[in-house]
Amino acid sequence: METVITIPREFQPLFNKDWREAAVYGGRFSLKSHTVARILLIKARQKKTRIACFREFQNSIADSSYQLLSDLIREYKLTDVQLTQNSIVNTITGSDFLFKGLWNNEQSIKSIEGIDIAWVEEAQTVSEKSLEVLTPTIRKEGSQLIYTYNRLLEEDPVHKRLVMEGRPNTLIINVNYDIAEKYGMLPEVIKAEIEDDKKNRPGLYKHKWLGEPFSSERKIYKDWAILDELPHEARLERYGLDFGYSNDPTAIVAIYKYNGGFILDEITYQKGLSNKQISDILKYLDQALVIADSAEPKSIDEIKLYGINILPCVKGKDSVNQGIQYLQAQRISITKRSHNIIREYNNYFWKADKDGKIINVPEGGFDHAMDAARYGADSYKPTINIFNSLQQKKQFI
Repeated sequence: METVITIPREFQPLFNKDWREAAVYGGRFSLKSHTVARILLIKARQKKTRIACFREFQNSIADSSYQLLSDLIREYKLTDVQLTQNSIVNTITGSDFLFKGLWNNEQSIKSIEGIDIAWVEEAQTVSEKSLEVLTPTIRKEGSQLIYTYNRLLEEDPVHKRLVMEGRPNTLIINVNYDIAEKYGMLPEVIKAEIEDDKKNRPGLYKHKWLGEPFSSERKIYKDWAILDELPHEARLERYGLDFGYSNDPTAIVAIYKYNGGFILDEITYQKGLSNKQISDILKYLDQALVIADSAEPKSIDEIKLYGINILPCVKGKDSVNQGIQYLQAQRISITKRSHNIIREYNNYFWKADKDGKIINVPEGGFDHAMDAARYGADSYKPTINIFNSLQQKKQFI
């Protein structure tokens, strides 16, 4: 029986060859990723095509578009497609899909040859530097780049490049959930959620469902620098530890003092770690005091029994905002290898009320490494205050 894959009319220009780059953006449930994935599977069946699927941050194949493509292959029973551990291959046309992260992967990206189509998923997180590396790498005659994204900030590099500034031969497709509704692909449960947000949380509705960007004022931390490597002169001061739960990762962040500021270096960002495993990780690191989330006193006591020098963070009224304010006042750098710290830094925002007014409560979801960094750095604050007080006293002796 012939396989039928439906492509909404609004996305069909992606089959054309008269564009070089395509910006496909909008709110949630606008069918962007699923439709682009379907189009790429169709193209791979038509003739031999080499397709590279990119994201800014990809630590493993699980972080890529591999799962979405695999699900569609199974849904449509595409028996001509073979799934391997790290790639997807069409056994008839010879087309193949490969998966790469862009961040801190410049040499690997530059070495890729013969790409016909590059698909950059979650492109709102892609840095300007990554774009500068990627676009000349996809250089085969007739090659194309597709970027799918939900806008994050007003000047996301990909949106600034393709829509605000514009590039030659750029296809722009702006879609929202009404596309799914138009083609009968909007589940009732999602429709009810949309209507509830529209009525009771108009600010959230505009960002989540209409794809409107956050204002830069909602970004909690700004102007943090990225370091290619950790300076030899940097002095290790603390480890910050945020415990993971069933669906959240355990985050361990090393905190260094350097040149009057702090450097954050990612140690661990992993789900499913036991306290024994956390202890084993810490045991083989350079020694420094560990400051952990005080909401887990039993875990702290257990880790202490394994010989780790660990203390709970200090919590109290407004302690979160005070810790954030302290970090905001510091000069902060992040090592380039710290993928998850950088990802959270870029996505760490203040919440807004139903009318879009900013409130001093951080959004959840991108706060694991951010919390770990805050625990560790904030614990250093009293030491600095005491030291400064002693220095001031000496001036008057």
